[in-house]
Order: sequence, then C-alpha cells, then structure tokens
Amino acid sequence: MDTKSGIVVYNYMDTFYCCLVEKDKWCEEMVTEHMLVYICSGELELISPEKRYHLKKGDAFFLKRNHMLRKIKKPSRNGEPFKGLFLQLKTPFLKTLLSENQITVPLVNNSHLAKSVYVLLEKHPFLKGLFMSLEQYFDARQYPSKELMEAKLKEAVFVLLQLKPELGSVLFDFAEPWKIDLADFMTKNYKCDLSIEEFAHYTGRSLSSFKKDFFCVFNNTPSRWLIKKRLEEAKCLITEKGEKPAEVYLKVGFKNLSHFSTAYKKEFGFPPSVINSTAI
Repeated sequence: MDTKSGIVVYNYMDTFYCCLVEKDKWCEEMVTEHMLVYICSGELELISPEKRYHLKKGDAFFLKRNHMLRKIKKPSRNGEPFKGLFLQLKTPFLKTLLSENQITVPLVNNSHLAKSVYVLLEKHPFLKGLFMSLEQYFDARQYPSKELMEAKLKEAVFVLLQLKPELGSVLFDFAEPWKIDLADFMTKNYKCDLSIEEFAHYTGRSLSSFKKDFFCVFNNTPSRWLIKKRLEEAKCLITEKGEKPAEVYLKVGFKNLSHFSTAYKKEFGFPPSVINSTAI
C-alpha cells in the first residue's frame, strides 16, 4: 500500500491498482502502457485538448499508451469517496498473447479511434464481472497468484475485443511513436513532472537527438527553457490571478516551494511572496 497526499493506492505486480480518494484530487501523468479503468464509486473527470469527460460509478474506459493524462478524482455528490480500479495491459504481455493465440487484428484504420486518447466503453456484464472479481481481492487483502493474474489480464483483453473489436488495431500496435512536433509537445506539456529523458522518449527521440532538436527549436537547453517557462507561468498566476506561491508551484511543475522561491527570486529579482502581496 502506498499513501501520499490524501490518496491511498494498492498496487499489485505494478499491473493492477486500486485508488481511493476522499477529497478532490487533480493529477497529471504520462500513461506509458494501455490501461483499462473501472469506476467503483465517486466521480472522475478526464481532460483532453478536445473534450472533458465526466465519468461516474459503473463507467469503464480504455486509455491508450504514450499519452499525457489529466484527471480530477472526486467524491460523489452524496459523499461517497472515489474508488477506481486500474489494469495495465503491458506491451510484453500483449506480444505474448498475440503470438500464442489466433487473434484477428482489423487491417482497416479507424481514424476516430486513432485520434482518441480515451475510449469510453459501453456498460456490459462482462466488464462489470471482471472488475467486481478483481475488487474482491483488494477488499480481502488477498491478491491473486501470478498465474491467476495472467488469466485475468487475458480475460480483460478478450472482453475488450468482444465489446469493441476495432480496439485490436490499437492493442496490438507495437510500433514506437515517431518523432512528433517538439515545439507543440513542449508548449502543451512543459508543466508536467517529467525528466528530460522522459520528454525525449515521449517525443520519439533519443536523449542526444532531443537536446539537439530542442536547441534548434528554442535556442536554449531543455532544463533552462523549462525553468524559465514555468516561472513565467507562475508569475502570471500570481500577479494577474492573485494566486499564492503555495498554490502555484506544483501547478507549474516545481516539486517543492523552497526550490520554486529560490528560482523565482533569481529570475525576477524578488521572491514570489513580494509580488503576491503587492498584487492583492
């Protein structure tokens, strides 16, 4: 069990997670593997550039790998805490499953599916039955054996393929992402808590290639550009929107308030608290 910032996470084999949240919690992370999610209670908002999805108890959805995920976990209106089950469908497992079974993968590309980061799934007893059986393991604190867990993963894949056969082209697409537009990705994701190596990976580049391309685009190193960009955003939030430094530093990608305050003073000549007090 892992407890942090009001979130309780039970983790089994780095594959199956149960997350409990008693108050609104905003978070952002990179989804590195395909994931199947079920909402046992509470509510969840998924935020994409195109749309905002509002999910509630009993809803299930599929997340594609190699995408940034922004979400808000919250209790329901009657106070029932958020409880979600998250099942990762990792690439090595899917490769083995494909090689050992006669699975038909659609050859026709679905343009809508290709552009979608999240795929909402229709309510179905197969999905509900799968997750209700998995939930009981967490409730009893008795996790399934490795063999039983693999059987559940197979069940999850075959349920997905039965409910939405076109997902086969996504599940069994093992190609690594091509180089994507660096300026667009960094401008959209500079506030994310990612290392330089992770930024390189998610733009489809080696670390050396990423640094070289980055300098050509921004005429700066990734580390210096990220700090400057985050500080500019922080200054805007403090001076124009009246937010406090303690509310801002995590939003713009800093891990602790002390580091943020030091960097802010170095960049602008005075600490963020001074700006905040004069702006009020």
